[in-house]
This record gives sequence, structure tokens and C-alpha cells, in this order.
Amino acid sequence: MRIIEESIGFAATKIAKEIDADCIIAIEEAVKEVFQSLPHVDVKVSVFKKIRPSVYSKIEYLTKIRKVTGGSIVPIKELLMEGINKSYIKKGDKVVCVADESIGSGYKGMLFVFDVDKIFFDISINNLAENVNQDVLEAVIDIALEISREGREGRKIGTAFVIGNVLEISKFIKQLIINPFAGYSEDIRNITNPHLRETIKEFSQLDGVFVLDNDGKIYTGGAYIDINADTVNLPPGFGTRHLCCAALTKQTNAVVIVVSQSGAVRVFKEGNQIMRLI
Repeated sequence: MRIIEESIGFAATKIAKEIDADCIIAIEEAVKEVFQSLPHVDVKVSVFKKIRPSVYSKIEYLTKIRKVTGGSIVPIKELLMEGINKSYIKKGDKVVCVADESIGSGYKGMLFVFDVDKIFFDISINNLAENVNQDVLEAVIDIALEISREGREGRKIGTAFVIGNVLEISKFIKQLIINPFAGYSEDIRNITNPHLRETIKEFSQLDGVFVLDNDGKIYTGGAYIDINADTVNLPPGFGTRHLCCAALTKQTNAVVIVVSQSGAVRVFKEGNQIMRLI
């Protein structure tokens, strides 16, 4: 096992030098687990930050990470977000990340290269993944950007994705049409299901919004937001959809991604626009 760890570490250093990486991040279990059923693992994170060519300074800290299952790197990306919020990682950084098998990935080790682009950086500093799963956010944003670029049937369309506590959100939602997602299993109607992608883009032509829980399960589409939009103060030029979505995020813990007919994609949280993607 020690030979594997040393080989991966050597490979990470070599790759970092060849691609001129801004930092190397190493993740390992900090304390041997006693209770295997716990959902989190205590880890030690070592950040080697480049200060000049081939010279790195080292920072270490302890934190927790969700157990990695099925080879998913989502918990590791959440840990990278924490590094961004601690100012160890910056927008535009090229990161080489190494994790050993102690974090429960199912592999003897993991090594990957990650670019901290604007979207990932903004998601991090705005704490969008605080309640919403990171893979859900990325899936929704990706679909929203596709809808913005492609439209449907040769025309631009507007829609919105409301993500949050469905019980809270449902107080402000009225169904305009028969729920197109009713009767389907949770796996099938999860926004991260790649087979659902085209279906969502088709349903985006309907009036109303999509409502999802924090784990990505779509509860409905074609829903109307019934809320007093006077509670928010957005700049002039925003239409009813944006005002109602902003008001909903002020009244609940929801995050809303809005696609406007002009092609803009915006993210609202706590009554404010916090991101404009395009």
C-alpha cells in the first residue's frame, strides 16, 4: 500500500510541474474510524500552494468530508469549495488533487486535475452547496445553460428551477397543468439522471417553473409561483418571473436558477441575484 501512495504522490508532483499547477491538494484520513456507519470522515488536508516556479508553501488543516461512494468525487469537490472559502484556492487556479483509500472512495488512490472556473468559484463563495448537493447544482446549471443557448424549436424560451425544501416551497406554488413528473420513481426523475435531460428541455417550454428538492428529485414542472413580489427590490428591467423567483428565495431557503427569454441565466438566493452566468 505504501508503494501505491508514494507512486501517486510522485505522479501528482510530476503532473503539477508539467501543467504548471497552482496548487497540489492531498487528502487523507485524520483519525482511524471507530464507527464505520458515520456519514462523514475526519480528514487532514495538505495544501501545497505555488509561490514561485517549482516552489510550494504548505498549509495543513483538519476538516470533515462526506464519505465518498461509488467513485464519486462530489464530496472532494465540496472540500475544494471549503478551500476556496478559506482563500487557499483562487479563481482560475489549476489544482492537482490526491486522495488515498482511507476516505472510502473504493480505490487504492485517486488523482485528478481540476480547473477552478468562474462558475465553480462563484458557487463556492456564495455557499450555494450549503444545503443543495453539488452534483445537483452543476446539473441544473448545465441544463439551464443549454436551454439558454439552444432554445427550443427555433425560439428562445424562459424557465426556472427552484431547489430547496419542497414543503416550504409548496406553500407558494400552484400547479398550472397536470404534473408531468407524477408517478415516476425518484431515480428516474432526478435531475442528475442523464436520460432525463432532453425531457426536461422539452418541458421547459411549458409556462411555470420546475421544483426540485435538495437531492435533485423533481417534484413538478409547469408550476406557478404565487407570492407577493413587493418584498424584493431588484433593479429595473426584471420581469414577473425574476421578481417572483427572488421573492421565493427570500421567503424560503430555496435557490433558484432562472433562464430568461433574452438568454441570460441568473441565480437567486435570499432575495437577491448572486450570480449571472451569461
